[in-house]
Amino acid sequence: MKAIAPLTGMRMRLAVARACAWALLLAGWVGVGSLSLALAPSETQAYAVVALWLLALGAAAAVATRGGLRPRARGFALVAAACVTAGGVWASLRGGGMPALWLAVSGWAVLTALASGVVRSLRLAQAVAPAPPIVSAAMGALATVLVLGDLADPLALASRLAAFVIAVAALLLALQRVAASPSHAPGCRAGLFDCSLPAWPTGAWRDLQSWPMLLAGLAMLPMMASLPLIAAWCRAEAVPGQFLVLIHLGAMFGPVLLLRHEVVSWSPRRLAAACTMALAAGAIVVLAAPAPYNLLGLAVAHGAAWGLAWAGQLWAPARRGQQGSSPLRAGAGYALLTLALGVVVSHFGAAGMTVIHVVLATVAVVAWCYGLRHRAQRRVYRHGNHLL
Repeated sequence: MKAIAPLTGMRMRLAVARACAWALLLAGWVGVGSLSLALAPSETQAYAVVALWLLALGAAAAVATRGGLRPRARGFALVAAACVTAGGVWASLRGGGMPALWLAVSGWAVLTALASGVVRSLRLAQAVAPAPPIVSAAMGALATVLVLGDLADPLALASRLAAFVIAVAALLLALQRVAASPSHAPGCRAGLFDCSLPAWPTGAWRDLQSWPMLLAGLAMLPMMASLPLIAAWCRAEAVPGQFLVLIHLGAMFGPVLLLRHEVVSWSPRRLAAACTMALAAGAIVVLAAPAPYNLLGLAVAHGAAWGLAWAGQLWAPARRGQQGSSPLRAGAGYALLTLALGVVVSHFGAAGMTVIHVVLATVAVVAWCYGLRHRAQRRVYRHGNHLL
């Protein structure tokens, strides 16, 4: 029993650190977006704040997740980043305005990257490779829903977010004392936050049969970046914003949590089919259902599509970005996509949002059908050669 206890303790520390990191990431998406929507003079500028957060996250992750950062240095950085973030968030709705929010965005990005570094250090300290963070991510998502609460009250939201980052930083500070990342350890497995926003392998887009999974992974960006705005649209239809966040995050992690023992054995073809069906279902619902059920259905279907794609990458190194790939490059790419999304939504509103997701689903269906046709042609060719 004495030999088992330390291992169990290390696993528990890793699980808690993962949950904290995921809660920071998800609360950053929605919290930063909600505050920017309340403070920015236009929707385009609100999306620009989220884009800056992604860019800053990529830059911070390029430094914070490297080996060689000592626990004491990381501890000081956690405290400093938490104070800057909490102060900026709290002040942004109390006269500080956009300058305070810009400061908070930078601090939140650094804090999230440091949390990812703590997770990586604890993971490397394990004697046996730990399981993928599906349960921890789901717990982080649940914590995010509880912290965000009612998005319609930005002032109260800012207070909750400030308290949240202080509490998470304190917990990470305690956890990272037992984590010491060796300087020779390789970098993270994916370009940004360890597969949640993946930097796909070189040449991944050359294989059309992989497109459904790649597009499902990409679906997280327009949905999460627009979630505060979608919540505002749903409130106009008497749907609480907290309910929208709950069902979207639940769709992202719920099906994967239930199927986590089955997904590991799925073939690429089966994963592509599942992602295609989820993306297509979202497109059909958003086009056919009345408001607000169209947006709620889209949040569920495309959230599930992302979850399946994410889980498919966790057990398949060939579907992930190369180890040590640049978080900054991935962050810059997603920042540019977010800016483009902001321009579309600011000009076309919900219709622009609908078109983006319908295009994602349509391309995925076409690519999947092409894959079926290509496999059928190969079977016919092999059969013909056998007869000859």
